[in-house]
Amino acid sequence: MEESRIIYNIPFVIPFGAYIATYFYITGLHMGFYTTSVVASLMGKVEWKPIGKIGAVGAVVILATAPLFLLIDLEQPARFWKLFVYLNPASAITWGTFFLTTYPLIGLIYAWHVLRGNKVPAIVWGLCGFPIAISVHGYTGFILALSKARELWNSSLSPTLFLVSAMVSGLAIIIIIANIRIRYFTSQSSEEEKKSDSRIVNTLIMMMIIFIIIDIFLLGCEMAVLGNSTQDGYSMYKVITTGTLGFWFLGVELFLGEVVPLAMLSFPHIRKSMVGQNIACLLVLMGIFVMRMVIVIGGQSIPLH
Repeated sequence: MEESRIIYNIPFVIPFGAYIATYFYITGLHMGFYTTSVVASLMGKVEWKPIGKIGAVGAVVILATAPLFLLIDLEQPARFWKLFVYLNPASAITWGTFFLTTYPLIGLIYAWHVLRGNKVPAIVWGLCGFPIAISVHGYTGFILALSKARELWNSSLSPTLFLVSAMVSGLAIIIIIANIRIRYFTSQSSEEEKKSDSRIVNTLIMMMIIFIIIDIFLLGCEMAVLGNSTQDGYSMYKVITTGTLGFWFLGVELFLGEVVPLAMLSFPHIRKSMVGQNIACLLVLMGIFVMRMVIVIGGQSIPLH
């Protein structure tokens, strides 16, 4: 009897923790930075150049920190080289390894051309790096979607949901940085230039609003399917709505992180206020971070044994 107890008393271990969730969050910010920068470069307008520079530099800087969380999560970082030796073409992790090593070089070249004002080379390198930039974050959604035993992860919507939420968070942080630039580094600008900067920020805000609405729609679809699927799916649905993660999912991620910012930005006087914009964007960033935590850690909250 004692031997049976020892054999079957298997501890419940969560393999993907906060480090992985943070890594997903950082790569999402990177994709938002890079995509916005490439769009600004393609527009080719002088007034969009500061946004292009912010996005290009921000993408490189923030992605440089992402692998650190993967190395810490390995617990034995010295073994990271095995990811390049033991390859599996059918594995999203293998592809992700090469995306993470290929993009920084392209990103640096792109950022260099953007900062130098080389329009055509910037567009060429920006477009070359765009599929890889998307893949750097998109593959994380594929990793989760391929986990058939995890009801919250095993969804064809996971990659799309990750990409859309990445754009939301990326736009939010770019808006904050753009406002800091306008507030502290454009005091000598003409009134026309200041108005132009305000119009650009307003365009970014409208883009963020659109992506937030899409994100809410995708979350709604995900929850509708989850709550009406298998028994395990319904159990997972209860955990993140009325269970232990209900406060974080409904209260923080959905309400504070998406509904409240949408409500705030629906009022013209708040949408035109730099303070109001920054508060809304900070709430968005908090909500997307909690989203990563809920999906990664919450998705493993139901034991498989």
